[in-house]
Amino acid sequence: MGGGVVGYEYAVDNLCPSCTIGRMRANGIKVARSSDHEEAIRRAAGRAGVDFSNEHSYDSGSFPKAITSRQASTELTELPNGEWGQISDEKCDRCGKWLKLGEKSPSEAGLTRHVRNSYELPQALAREIAGTLREWGLSHPEFISEDNVRQAAAQHPHDWISYQFTSPDSTETELVRTPQCDGEKCVHCDQPWEKHTLTCDTCGDDIPADMPHSHRPQVKGQCKFPETNQKEKAQ
Repeated sequence: MGGGVVGYEYAVDNLCPSCTIGRMRANGIKVARSSDHEEAIRRAAGRAGVDFSNEHSYDSGSFPKAITSRQASTELTELPNGEWGQISDEKCDRCGKWLKLGEKSPSEAGLTRHVRNSYELPQALAREIAGTLREWGLSHPEFISEDNVRQAAAQHPHDWISYQFTSPDSTETELVRTPQCDGEKCVHCDQPWEKHTLTCDTCGDDIPADMPHSHRPQVKGQCKFPETNQKEKAQ
Protein backbone atom coordinates (compact mmCIF):
# COMPACT_ATOMS: atom_id res chain seq x y z
CA MET A 1 0.00 0.00 0.00
CA GLY A 2 2.85 2.39 0.76
CA GLY A 3 3.07 5.13 3.37
CA GLY A 4 2.80 4.84 7.12
CA VAL A 5 -0.42 3.73 8.82
CA VAL A 6 -2.45 6.78 9.93
CA GLY A 7 -5.80 5.18 10.72
CA TYR A 8 -8.10 2.22 10.15
CA GLU A 9 -11.27 1.33 8.28
CA TYR A 10 -13.48 -0.43 10.78
CA ALA A 11 -17.20 -1.13 10.95
CA VAL A 12 -18.14 1.32 8.12
CA ASP A 13 -16.06 4.14 9.64
CA ASN A 14 -12.57 5.50 9.05
CA LEU A 15 -11.02 5.99 12.48
CA CYS A 16 -7.84 7.31 14.06
CA PRO A 17 -5.77 4.69 15.93
CA SER A 18 -7.10 5.66 19.38
CA CYS A 19 -10.74 5.51 18.30
CA THR A 20 -10.09 2.24 16.47
CA ILE A 21 -8.74 0.61 19.60
CA GLY A 22 -11.58 2.04 21.65
CA ARG A 23 -14.18 0.57 19.32
CA MET A 24 -12.37 -2.79 19.20
CA ARG A 25 -12.52 -3.01 22.99
CA ALA A 26 -16.18 -1.96 22.96
CA ASN A 27 -16.79 -4.84 20.53
CA GLY A 28 -15.13 -7.33 22.88
CA ILE A 29 -11.75 -7.55 21.13
CA LYS A 30 -8.87 -7.51 23.60
CA VAL A 31 -6.16 -4.99 22.67
CA ALA A 32 -3.08 -4.64 24.87
CA ARG A 33 -2.08 -1.18 26.06
CA SER A 34 0.86 0.02 23.99
CA SER A 35 2.31 3.21 22.53
CA ASP A 36 2.65 1.32 19.25
CA HIS A 37 -0.95 1.08 18.07
CA GLU A 38 -0.07 -0.83 14.92
CA GLU A 39 1.73 -3.57 16.82
CA ALA A 40 -1.06 -3.76 19.43
CA ILE A 41 -3.70 -4.21 16.72
CA ARG A 42 -1.53 -6.73 14.88
CA ARG A 43 -1.21 -8.84 18.06
CA ALA A 44 -4.95 -8.58 18.64
CA ALA A 45 -5.47 -9.89 15.11
CA GLY A 46 -3.26 -12.89 15.86
CA ARG A 47 -5.26 -13.73 18.97
CA ALA A 48 -8.50 -13.39 16.98
CA GLY A 49 -7.23 -15.65 14.18
CA VAL A 50 -7.16 -12.80 11.63
CA ASP A 51 -4.40 -12.67 8.97
CA PHE A 52 -3.74 -8.96 9.42
CA SER A 53 -1.01 -8.93 6.76
CA ASN A 54 -3.56 -9.96 4.10
CA GLU A 55 -6.34 -7.37 4.11
CA HIS A 56 -8.27 -9.33 1.49
CA SER A 57 -8.65 -12.29 3.82
CA TYR A 58 -11.10 -10.57 6.17
CA ASP A 59 -13.83 -7.94 6.24
CA SER A 60 -13.37 -4.50 7.83
CA GLY A 61 -16.75 -4.95 9.50
CA SER A 62 -15.24 -7.55 11.79
CA PHE A 63 -11.64 -6.31 12.15
CA PRO A 64 -9.83 -3.06 11.27
CA LYS A 65 -8.00 -2.59 7.97
CA ALA A 66 -5.08 -0.17 7.84
CA ILE A 67 -5.34 3.23 6.09
CA THR A 68 -1.97 4.55 4.95
CA SER A 69 -0.93 8.18 4.49
CA ARG A 70 -1.13 7.67 0.72
CA GLN A 71 -4.70 6.42 0.94
CA ALA A 72 -6.04 9.17 3.20
CA SER A 73 -7.94 11.73 1.14
CA THR A 74 -11.10 13.83 1.19
CA GLU A 75 -12.94 14.93 -1.93
CA LEU A 76 -14.19 18.52 -1.86
CA THR A 77 -17.65 18.59 -3.40
CA GLU A 78 -18.88 22.05 -2.33
CA LEU A 79 -16.36 24.26 -4.13
CA PRO A 80 -17.87 27.11 -6.19
CA ASN A 81 -18.53 26.89 -9.92
CA GLY A 82 -18.52 23.10 -9.85
CA GLU A 83 -14.77 22.95 -9.28
CA TRP A 84 -13.25 19.68 -8.09
CA GLY A 85 -10.78 19.51 -5.25
CA GLN A 86 -9.17 17.06 -2.89
CA ILE A 87 -7.38 17.15 0.46
CA SER A 88 -4.60 14.61 1.08
CA ASP A 89 -6.00 13.74 4.49
CA GLU A 90 -9.31 12.72 6.07
CA LYS A 91 -11.06 13.04 9.39
CA CYS A 92 -11.70 10.35 11.96
CA ASP A 93 -15.43 9.65 11.81
CA ARG A 94 -15.61 9.44 15.60
CA CYS A 95 -13.45 12.21 17.11
CA GLY A 96 -12.93 14.48 14.09
CA LYS A 97 -9.13 14.47 14.13
CA TRP A 98 -7.36 14.60 10.78
CA LEU A 99 -5.61 11.25 10.41
CA LYS A 100 -2.31 12.60 9.05
CA LEU A 101 -2.19 15.89 10.93
CA GLY A 102 -3.22 14.17 14.16
CA GLU A 103 -5.32 17.13 15.29
CA LYS A 104 -8.78 18.61 14.89
CA SER A 105 -9.67 21.65 12.84
CA PRO A 106 -9.83 24.88 14.84
CA SER A 107 -13.16 26.24 16.01
CA GLU A 108 -15.05 28.76 13.89
CA ALA A 109 -13.55 31.54 15.99
CA GLY A 110 -10.08 30.02 15.63
CA LEU A 111 -10.34 29.79 11.85
CA THR A 112 -11.67 33.35 11.70
CA ARG A 113 -8.67 34.51 13.71
CA HIS A 114 -6.28 32.65 11.39
CA VAL A 115 -7.86 34.15 8.25
CA ARG A 116 -7.95 37.65 9.75
CA ASN A 117 -4.34 37.64 10.93
CA SER A 118 -2.80 35.77 8.01
CA TYR A 119 -4.46 37.83 5.28
CA GLU A 120 -4.93 41.17 7.09
CA LEU A 121 -8.71 41.20 6.74
CA PRO A 122 -11.42 43.06 8.67
CA GLN A 123 -12.97 40.93 11.42
CA ALA A 124 -16.45 40.84 9.87
CA LEU A 125 -15.17 39.80 6.44
CA ALA A 126 -12.77 37.26 7.96
CA ARG A 127 -15.70 35.67 9.79
CA GLU A 128 -17.70 35.38 6.56
CA ILE A 129 -14.72 33.94 4.69
CA ALA A 130 -14.00 31.40 7.43
CA GLY A 131 -17.63 30.25 7.30
CA THR A 132 -17.46 29.81 3.53
CA LEU A 133 -14.16 27.93 3.71
CA ARG A 134 -15.69 25.54 6.26
CA GLU A 135 -18.66 24.98 3.94
CA TRP A 136 -16.22 24.10 1.17
CA GLY A 137 -14.53 21.54 3.43
CA LEU A 138 -11.46 23.69 4.05
CA SER A 139 -11.70 23.80 7.83
CA HIS A 140 -8.00 23.58 8.72
CA PRO A 141 -5.36 26.24 7.94
CA GLU A 142 -3.07 23.52 6.59
CA PHE A 143 -5.35 23.09 3.57
CA ILE A 144 -6.19 26.74 2.87
CA SER A 145 -4.37 28.73 0.19
CA GLU A 146 -4.42 32.45 -0.50
CA ASP A 147 -6.42 31.74 -3.67
CA ASN A 148 -9.08 30.01 -1.54
CA VAL A 149 -9.33 33.04 0.74
CA ARG A 150 -9.60 35.53 -2.14
CA GLN A 151 -12.18 33.36 -3.88
CA ALA A 152 -14.24 33.18 -0.68
CA ALA A 153 -13.97 36.95 -0.22
CA ALA A 154 -15.58 37.40 -3.63
CA GLN A 155 -18.71 35.70 -2.30
CA HIS A 156 -19.36 38.37 0.33
CA PRO A 157 -19.93 42.14 0.47
CA HIS A 158 -16.71 43.98 1.27
CA ASP A 159 -15.04 47.35 0.82
CA TRP A 160 -12.99 47.73 -2.35
CA ILE A 161 -9.53 48.53 -1.01
CA SER A 162 -6.06 48.90 -2.43
CA TYR A 163 -2.84 50.50 -1.30
CA GLN A 164 -0.51 52.94 -3.02
CA PHE A 165 2.79 54.58 -2.14
CA THR A 166 2.38 58.06 -0.67
CA SER A 167 4.99 59.37 -3.12
CA PRO A 168 7.21 57.96 -5.89
CA ASP A 169 10.21 57.81 -3.56
CA SER A 170 8.37 56.71 -0.41
CA THR A 171 8.20 53.26 1.12
CA GLU A 172 5.07 54.21 3.05
CA THR A 173 1.65 53.27 1.71
CA GLU A 174 -1.83 54.66 2.15
CA LEU A 175 -5.25 53.05 1.78
CA VAL A 176 -7.35 53.99 -1.26
CA ARG A 177 -11.00 53.07 -1.83
CA THR A 178 -11.18 53.62 -5.60
CA PRO A 179 -8.71 52.45 -8.27
CA GLN A 180 -5.91 54.83 -9.17
CA CYS A 181 -4.94 53.06 -12.38
CA ASP A 182 -6.41 50.59 -14.89
CA GLY A 183 -6.53 46.99 -13.75
CA GLU A 184 -5.86 47.78 -10.11
CA LYS A 185 -7.23 44.99 -7.94
CA CYS A 186 -8.98 44.83 -4.59
CA VAL A 187 -6.67 43.46 -1.92
CA HIS A 188 -9.51 41.42 -0.39
CA CYS A 189 -10.65 39.41 -3.43
CA ASP A 190 -7.89 40.12 -5.98
CA GLN A 191 -10.45 41.31 -8.54
CA PRO A 192 -10.55 44.63 -10.44
CA TRP A 193 -13.05 47.41 -9.71
CA GLU A 194 -15.27 46.60 -12.70
CA LYS A 195 -15.88 43.08 -11.42
CA HIS A 196 -17.67 44.45 -8.37
CA THR A 197 -21.19 45.69 -7.77
CA LEU A 198 -21.79 48.63 -5.42
CA THR A 199 -24.85 48.95 -3.21
CA CYS A 200 -26.29 52.47 -3.19
CA ASP A 201 -27.01 53.74 0.32
CA THR A 202 -29.77 56.03 -0.99
CA CYS A 203 -31.92 53.83 -3.21
CA GLY A 204 -30.61 50.41 -2.22
CA ASP A 205 -29.96 49.41 -5.83
CA ASP A 206 -27.04 47.22 -6.83
CA ILE A 207 -25.02 49.09 -9.43
CA PRO A 208 -22.08 47.78 -11.47
CA ALA A 209 -19.02 49.68 -10.26
CA ASP A 210 -18.25 51.14 -13.71
CA MET A 211 -21.83 52.31 -14.42
CA PRO A 212 -22.91 55.96 -13.83
CA HIS A 213 -25.50 56.44 -11.10
CA SER A 214 -27.47 59.51 -9.94
CA HIS A 215 -26.59 58.86 -6.31
CA ARG A 216 -22.93 58.24 -6.94
CA PRO A 217 -21.73 60.62 -4.18
CA GLN A 218 -23.68 58.57 -1.64
CA VAL A 219 -22.73 55.10 -2.86
CA LYS A 220 -21.28 53.02 -0.06
CA GLY A 221 -18.03 51.15 -0.39
CA GLN A 222 -19.74 47.82 -0.09
CA CYS A 223 -18.82 45.54 -2.97
CA LYS A 224 -20.24 42.25 -4.05
CA PHE A 225 -20.05 40.13 -7.18
CA PRO A 226 -22.97 40.18 -9.63
CA GLU A 227 -23.29 36.39 -9.38
CA THR A 228 -23.86 36.73 -5.63
CA ASN A 229 -26.50 39.42 -6.16
CA GLN A 230 -28.37 37.26 -8.64
CA LYS A 231 -28.46 34.35 -6.22
CA GLU A 232 -29.76 36.58 -3.43
CA LYS A 233 -32.49 38.06 -5.62
CA ALA A 234 -33.55 34.62 -6.84
CA GLN A 235 -34.13 33.41 -3.27
